[in-house]
Amino acid sequence: MDVSNSRPKQLIEDAMKALGISIDMNTEISIIKEIFIEMKIDDFETSYIPMKNFINSALLKPQNLAPLFSQIQWGLEYKNPAVVDFIEVALEKNWLHPSPYIIKTVHVIYILEALTVAMCNNNDFFVEYVEHIRLKEKELGIDGNHVLTSFINTFPASLNFFGTAKAVSLNMAMVYFRVKRELGELPVNNENIDQLYRMKKISFLEHKLLLPICNENNQCVCNDWLRINIYEAGITEFKHGFGDNALAAHVLSEDILKKCHRESFELTSVFPLGERGESYTSLSGEGAYFPVVALDEEWVSLYRTWNMAFILGELNNLHYLFPKLLIPSVLCCKDENFLGVRIVSLWLSINSALMLNFNQSEKVMGPKDRADMVFAWGEINKKYAEKLYSSSVSSDSDVLSESFKSRFSHPYRNLFSQIFRFISR
Repeated sequence: MDVSNSRPKQLIEDAMKALGISIDMNTEISIIKEIFIEMKIDDFETSYIPMKNFINSALLKPQNLAPLFSQIQWGLEYKNPAVVDFIEVALEKNWLHPSPYIIKTVHVIYILEALTVAMCNNNDFFVEYVEHIRLKEKELGIDGNHVLTSFINTFPASLNFFGTAKAVSLNMAMVYFRVKRELGELPVNNENIDQLYRMKKISFLEHKLLLPICNENNQCVCNDWLRINIYEAGITEFKHGFGDNALAAHVLSEDILKKCHRESFELTSVFPLGERGESYTSLSGEGAYFPVVALDEEWVSLYRTWNMAFILGELNNLHYLFPKLLIPSVLCCKDENFLGVRIVSLWLSINSALMLNFNQSEKVMGPKDRADMVFAWGEINKKYAEKLYSSSVSSDSDVLSESFKSRFSHPYRNLFSQIFRFISR
């Protein structure tokens, strides 16, 4: 996406000013310490030197945020036009205002980006951090090895049935991530996955839900899992009246249905695009096995802007949940790395939000104009969704209209039918 004028850059700068953010800001040590406590990592000790240095530096002296802001600005300007369009509307409507939670959000982005980069690029740190969080979860009765018990114990701290299911299923995804990295060059096929199950390295549900392979009928299991996750969010939006953004979810899912995006794990370093600071090189180590999925740039961009609008409309504690889409590793990633980075950042964010709820921390409610904001953002997303559908699925607008009506005429029945078919493979 080539931006030939200065409009996006100026809009982004104006939005930062409206939010009380300056590109030459430094971090505040007191806020860093507060976030570490809330995330349950104030007692986390790592043997991975780059992250140990990052944590020590963040706790000892203020850190300059200019490189982080510059990276985010680049990602918005060149890879996320729908977000820039929304920023323009938000400025016109005077929806953007300074807040202590905006400042805290910036600090969460700073920490989340470092954790995500290190987990994506170094398996030893990945294992260390996941095990630390799992120990904290076990203290709360959440154990990924006992899915039903985890589901029941997670429910009180989650928003709803689907929020709980997503939190539990993400833990499964992280198990899969670790197992696949252990396989290294070995193929992810039925024989090797069955062997891991017999060795009790994965559970029955993990065996069924996390196979990133295509079956004999050439149906992509990983794509079906992604479609289920998109649709459950789309249903929530549809039920709450955000039909335009639900249509964007539908288009994302239909595009995935049309194309089988086969996944492979490759030994690589995962960096955001754009002008990166030196910290990325130090945090990446020598790289690690990472999932590569050939997704279109337009699909990835629409997913980000759709999910931002969904979070804004449906969730609270946005200072912990919104950053997962604003960190450079997600906002500026190579399209082929998007799903893998998103899983890691989502897992980090969901678990942080759960910790807040279990601690009975004061819930930070969304902005008072959130409904109007989502309606406006949904209209923008609908425009980009229709463009994507026309180029990748069908140029007949009636086809999109009819498929959307059919899907959401009985949304829960259709979703549970899809889940049942998926599990019954």
